[in-house]
Amino acid sequence: MAFEQLKDRIRETPISTVISHYMSLNKKGANLEGLCPFHPDSKPSLKVNDAKGMFKCFVCGAGGDAITFVKDFTKVEFVDALKDIAGKIGIPFEEYQKEKKKNPKLEMAFRVLNASAKLYKKVSEAKPEPYIEFIEKRKLNEESVGKFQIGYAPGNNSLLHYLEAIPAADKDFAQQTAMDLGMVRYNENRDSYYDFYRDRVMFPIHDHSGQIRGYSSRAVLPDQNPKYLNSGESFAFDKGAILFGFYFGKNHIRQLDQVIIVEGNMDVIMMHQFGFHHTVGTMGTALSDQSIRLLSNMTKNVFLGMDSDAAGKKAMQKINADFMALGILPKYLSFEPAKDPDEFLLLEGRLALMERQEKAPILIDVLISELIPSVIPENLELKLQTLQRVFSLLAPLKEHLAASERVVDTAKLLGLRSDSATILQDYREFLSRQKEKTYPTHEKPKTLVTEIELAEEEKKAEEERLIPVQESGPLSKSEKVFLREIVCHPEFLTQPNRDEFLAYIGHSEVKRLFQWLVKIYFEIDEAEYVPMVSDEVMTGGYSKEIKDIVTDALFNYGNKLNEKVIQRLWSDYLRNLKRDQLNQRKKKLEELQKTTHSQIEVNGYLEEIYKLSVEISKL
Repeated sequence: MAFEQLKDRIRETPISTVISHYMSLNKKGANLEGLCPFHPDSKPSLKVNDAKGMFKCFVCGAGGDAITFVKDFTKVEFVDALKDIAGKIGIPFEEYQKEKKKNPKLEMAFRVLNASAKLYKKVSEAKPEPYIEFIEKRKLNEESVGKFQIGYAPGNNSLLHYLEAIPAADKDFAQQTAMDLGMVRYNENRDSYYDFYRDRVMFPIHDHSGQIRGYSSRAVLPDQNPKYLNSGESFAFDKGAILFGFYFGKNHIRQLDQVIIVEGNMDVIMMHQFGFHHTVGTMGTALSDQSIRLLSNMTKNVFLGMDSDAAGKKAMQKINADFMALGILPKYLSFEPAKDPDEFLLLEGRLALMERQEKAPILIDVLISELIPSVIPENLELKLQTLQRVFSLLAPLKEHLAASERVVDTAKLLGLRSDSATILQDYREFLSRQKEKTYPTHEKPKTLVTEIELAEEEKKAEEERLIPVQESGPLSKSEKVFLREIVCHPEFLTQPNRDEFLAYIGHSEVKRLFQWLVKIYFEIDEAEYVPMVSDEVMTGGYSKEIKDIVTDALFNYGNKLNEKVIQRLWSDYLRNLKRDQLNQRKKKLEELQKTTHSQIEVNGYLEEIYKLSVEISKL
């Protein structure tokens, strides 16, 4: 659904990047902090945690995700907050807002692509000899094969046979769609159709949401050309909008706050196999402006690990310049004498690459050093020519301090006698003579939204705005503690007697949220927990008191308790909730006893009060 997709893309951007567009933040330990804009604040009390995608003020209680921050900060509604954030971080909001007719062709394309992946996987499970030889030769383990859905296209027309077997109402449409995708071709001489991919190892290309959009294939038979045969651009596949492996690596990129960029699907797969899950690959040797913007919004720590050949180095320089234009200085991850990460890891192993990553130099410094001759020439003209080439390398940084410092240092290294001010003025004049290069904030992805999806999403967004805040009285102290601990430590939900608590939770919102947590906890991945709970409490009509407790708990989520501690605390919480419930009943009876005029009723109330007092004392 349109806005759900947009929310997911916003979550791929660190929350600190979003909030920094609206206020200043400073690094403080594992978090960032700033003056809270939601109350008069003279001492930074707003904390921002990128790993959890949350902000929290520990004075006024404000908290939530990036969308909640922008809604409250700009005092706008849900959709307007999405639009404002999208504009700030370079996401084309209009593509998610635009009404589009239902696209049956795209739906059929997804059916064909998903079915073909299952087909190729099934063929591979029969262990054809060329496939097994390739897997063993490249040292791919079962986990990598399963994770990336690597399969095998046989030499017969297996996909065509599958398409011919589907119901007649869809057969022609499916076959035409497969042809438009380039997966089935027509032979005019024989007047027949055939599978485009034959006797090849198949690597599905997933978009950033996990949907297969195309394929990269590898030849495995002798004299089979070309070695790599990939999907061409189509209505369903825009390779400029996709990074290979991004779907599998995006959570790791956010958690580690770094990304490694390589070229080639085998390089990505092998990097993931050796534990470098924050690796993505270019589709070819280029990296689109859209992908540059996406990664730069997620992390400023970029490692470029392209192949060691001339094409790889040329591509790396182009990508480096694109990141520099955004103020990011990528580091150079060298695999030499190996030609690529695949070869390096198989020869040297994981620890050797970790060491290289730790010592990786800034790429622009490597490129500058390559321009400086080992013996500095005496000829002034040659020195100035070298300095001009350094100007060209640094130009994407414009007048950034990182560029100015390097300009001055290079001039000194070359033995130029001009003072720093003169050198920098020369650099500024060089920049003014350069043709201004524009760096688009995005390229429009081929996002297709049906009218039904858009209507449902807008209805949902409207419902979120209109859900009334439910009032059910103040929470007891025990309910506050219970709610905070359950959200912060959902491992409590694995206890077999969890349903027993429902009888002793008096507050309707706490009960509702507890039941919801029980329902979803066993169905989601751990990485989904914080955003899902945050979404529920922010859009589910809960009171401010509940929101404050939950956001505080989510901000501190992450340190799991051992089983012994859980069991002890579990019984404590249950006992405290029971005692609160008994105290509330006792208080009501005491009020009734004071207002009644019948001695018989007074005696009855006193008897009940005494019984409750005994139960409370036992607890």
